[in-house]
Amino acid sequence: MPAAKALATALIQSEQYGTPVGVALKVLAQEKRDERMSAAEKKAAALPAKLTVPMIIFFLPVLFIVVIGPAAMQVGN
Repeated sequence: MPAAKALATALIQSEQYGTPVGVALKVLAQEKRDERMSAAEKKAAALPAKLTVPMIIFFLPVLFIVVIGPAAMQVGN
């Protein structure tokens, strides 16, 4: 597990260099938060491209029926 390995490394380095454990854990937590935020932003950036085809296939035809349908019915009468 990379997270457990990073935690162990941070604790070992904290002990070796004499830095406070709390500071090392705060830095590690901030790095992990930044990694999660970066991964979420990457997924969010890819979302519009993935939603284009389903929108065209499922949403637009229904929208055209709702918008154009009443006008077509009046023209037919």
